[in-house]
Amino acid sequence: MTSAANYSPFKNTGWVWARTKAILIVLGIIIGAVITGLVLSLLGILGIDLATHTAPTSTAGTPTTAFLLASGLNELGYAVFAIGLLKWKPNLLTSLPTLRRPTRRDALWIGGGLIVMLGGEFAITHLFAAFHVPTARNGASVAATAHASPLMFSGLIIISLVIIGPSEELLFRGLVQGHLRSFFSAPSAVLLASFLFAGVHVLAVQGSATGVLNTILSLFALALVLGIAYERTDSLLVPVVIHGCYDAILFASLGASILH
Repeated sequence: MTSAANYSPFKNTGWVWARTKAILIVLGIIIGAVITGLVLSLLGILGIDLATHTAPTSTAGTPTTAFLLASGLNELGYAVFAIGLLKWKPNLLTSLPTLRRPTRRDALWIGGGLIVMLGGEFAITHLFAAFHVPTARNGASVAATAHASPLMFSGLIIISLVIIGPSEELLFRGLVQGHLRSFFSAPSAVLLASFLFAGVHVLAVQGSATGVLNTILSLFALALVLGIAYERTDSLLVPVVIHGCYDAILFASLGASILH
């Protein structure tokens, strides 16, 4: 038993500050990534405007092409920032994210994770509908519905697989969860990274305050699957494939329901 003379309320101050600092760092990382994405997206829009004025008959200025380019560049900004930061500060992580050749175990995690996420999406959507719980819509889904075409949905599917999955997973699982993992237990790191991942998507959904909150909570639940998959396999490729395929399937399903 510790005597009153030896007790100090500041005994664990260093460890508390280290954890607080880790959270502040990942918040700064996310803000930097979001700003980078917005800058690249803006440059893309300016480039489209320039191309349209230079060549009035160019298809670059169509709403579909402009939206796909801006969306792709915005997501790519996450990866650009994450890679640049790791080049500059490699000591942010105890070990860099790996994209090793997938094993049979990785394949099982990919298949199982995708099934769980799609099943969770189906269950949450129908549960909310059954109880008339308000939800928000993803901005990409709103734009895709407004300008529905094979080009729009094909583009979103490709962006999901090639850009969204790799970029968001490199940022949130590879960098954010990886950094938190050095200061928190695995469950805590997964929970925090998933919470931050869901929180960032406030910028990408449209609806009432209650609807946005409900949608963010469902995204948090789905993000846990990605975090656990990364923690258990130690391969960034696993959540990258799960995430990319998940988004691609949702866009393909939406496109099939609207175009046919």
